[in-house]
Amino acid sequence: MSKIVYPQKHFTFSMSNPDETDLVLVSVTDSRTGFVVRTALPNSGKQTASIMAFAGARFSRSDLTAQGLFEEIKQAGTNANEKLANIFKNYGHASVADMAQLFGYIENVPDLYTSIFFGESSVGGGQHRSTRYQDFRSCIPMDLKEIGVISRKKVYDEIDTDFQNLQNDLLSKYSKWADKLPDIYSKVYQIDKDRRGDTTALTARVFDTARYFLPTGVCNKTSFAYITSAREWARLISVFKSSDDTNLVYLGEQLEVLYAPLSDFAEKIGYVAEAPDLIRYTSSDETIGENLKELKKYLEENTNISNIQDSKYLDYQPISVMLIDQSVTAGTKVMMQNILTLYPNIEVLRLIDWLQQLEKDQKKIISRIVLGKFTHHKQMGNQFKVNTHSYVLTCSNSEMRDLNRHRAWGRFCPIIATQNYEHLLDSGYALPLYLTDNLALVDIREEFEADLVDYYKLLQRFIEKIQKEIWFPKHLLVQLLPFGHVFTVFMHGSPKEISYLSQIRVRPGGHINYRILAHKMAELAGKSEPFLVGLDLSDDMRPNPSSRDEFVDRS
Repeated sequence: MSKIVYPQKHFTFSMSNPDETDLVLVSVTDSRTGFVVRTALPNSGKQTASIMAFAGARFSRSDLTAQGLFEEIKQAGTNANEKLANIFKNYGHASVADMAQLFGYIENVPDLYTSIFFGESSVGGGQHRSTRYQDFRSCIPMDLKEIGVISRKKVYDEIDTDFQNLQNDLLSKYSKWADKLPDIYSKVYQIDKDRRGDTTALTARVFDTARYFLPTGVCNKTSFAYITSAREWARLISVFKSSDDTNLVYLGEQLEVLYAPLSDFAEKIGYVAEAPDLIRYTSSDETIGENLKELKKYLEENTNISNIQDSKYLDYQPISVMLIDQSVTAGTKVMMQNILTLYPNIEVLRLIDWLQQLEKDQKKIISRIVLGKFTHHKQMGNQFKVNTHSYVLTCSNSEMRDLNRHRAWGRFCPIIATQNYEHLLDSGYALPLYLTDNLALVDIREEFEADLVDYYKLLQRFIEKIQKEIWFPKHLLVQLLPFGHVFTVFMHGSPKEISYLSQIRVRPGGHINYRILAHKMAELAGKSEPFLVGLDLSDDMRPNPSSRDEFVDRS
């Protein structure tokens, strides 16, 4: 690949040789972060996505066939990209931008970013590196400078050393258990090492367990692919640009440069971007952040919100599912999630009760603060997407990442959305059910849990040390959490989503923890009303962490 420096010097473009990659891959690397974003181009050298989308848009005003529309566009010499942008920006018809589909590949980013990305988007499809099937023992700790954090403070070197030591501690424990568990599980679950099915299942179960010691981000780098519309890419870019995480802002800028480079630069390097005018000049969307700031001010000056904030202690939390009573209104659930963004340690049922007891005038004021500034261009985020059935899942980051892939659901995870890191460790940690529910592994569970607790002691001391260091970006603390940390997640779905998720996630090939969660979600839905009893899965489908047959079943 030849490399060309973009006018913004930290961006470097490269284009692959189609003789080697079949399609042309256009790549942008950011020297500030090391992130790489790519897209693949059709062989035609034309703006294929724009032409296809504009032809679709013409159905609104034309009775021509699709072939007739394509011929009309060619004969008229129409610039489909510019026409689409005009319809989108001047007439407000967003559906035309939805028809221009763009593929993206995002590489070498902190694992947490995939959770942010998939959690924010409900439109599209994608895949990312699996911690259940890939070995992460090659991860190398990063220093603060590599992440872009630099300070002249005297404590900088000391904090940087501690920062790297935390990563080293987690990675050494990940390696320890990835090395140790194969023999332990082989004995307990009677693995036949001459059967390929047994050995591949064993590898997956070992990584299922060992990954509880992977850091949520920092040196735990991942890559993922995603396809969605130009409209959704533009919205995601605007969301990323409004983040308090500088590197996520940089990623937003990088994606914009990939999909909408400067016209003269693109022409110079022979890059025909697919739908640049639908993405160019995307500004950060500060609406949610501004609303939350105003909401916090109102709550602290006009309510007793401080009285319901809980003090908790780091401890083991069994995974669980709660179905919020269906008498709780959509508005209450939306306000609950916005308040949990500000105060993630408030107990859910207590917050719901508090919201329901507010005066009617207070509810109206809060509603106008939270909902009043959105438009068809500045849209609500996923904390506003609720449905008939609302679940609260107590689970680790390991399970949250997998369930977060169900994009038809409304999904909200306070620990990802919040900027309040004061009680970050309070939610506690979960453990793999292989260790907690199989009596043959009791001693292993004790050692495994002790390793987690030892890491939390180091992390707690680090958090105390950096509390007063304004220069240290507190959002990095989330990336230092182990995968085993509890990431409470709210999931909102209709009977359709409940049926699909429970049927696909209860299968033996999945991670035992999310299999149990999926079965419980179906059970609670079935009990919620007589007409939904058919959603309940049979007891025969209830996952069993001690079952040898289920352990080796990869179906």
